Amino acid sequence: MSSASLPLTPNQLIGGTPTLTYFNVAGTKGRGEVLRLFFHEAGIAFVDNRVQFADWPALKAKIVASGANPFGSLPVLELNGRNYTQSVPLLRFIANKLRKYAGSNDDERYFVDQVCCDIYIDWRHSWVTTLGGSAEALKTHQTEALPRCYAAFEFFLAKYDGPFVLGTDFSYADAALYQALNDDGSLESASLAAQYPRLKALADATAARPNIAKYLEFRKQYIPK
Repeated sequence: MSSASLPLTPNQLIGGTPTLTYFNVAGTKGRGEVLRLFFHEAGIAFVDNRVQFADWPALKAKIVASGANPFGSLPVLELNGRNYTQSVPLLRFIANKLRKYAGSNDDERYFVDQVCCDIYIDWRHSWVTTLGGSAEALKTHQTEALPRCYAAFEFFLAKYDGPFVLGTDFSYADAALYQALNDDGSLESASLAAQYPRLKALADATAARPNIAKYLEFRKQYIPK
């Protein structure tokens, strides 16, 4: 087989080696962490620029001044001299470049988008309010947003014959749902399987994927002792 006929690597498909700049949120959490998870699943080599919170004020000013992100937020993905922001659009952007992980037809692409762009974002907005340490915000998230969003995830997971959002085909929405469960601390919850068996099946199947399993072990080093 000639080199011209060899399949393109994931990095060739996306156009290079990206640099992902995002916080180290307890080693395993946050908007940018789902991108790290997805990149490892897809076999994308990338520069993982983990930002410490003490360094954030100076970096934020630089990001705004440079135009990398006028909102002054992370994650920021740099690829071939261009900056891209916002975690869910980035998931979709990379999946489209890979020609994989986003569905094989318009209906599937819509369905993945529906789960990831509406319900997951609603969940994420609520989860972020808990980062300030407010007991009231945590209670509201756990008693209102979490059960509402988990019930919606469970409902949509019934559409295909699981364990993933598109059945047996892994998508970027599955990475997002796994990350939601991780950030909530629900992966080890005894009630997850009882109340949301499809979500539990998705979590187990995601964690068992070879590239993701390796990354989950690797990222333990970043968890604060």
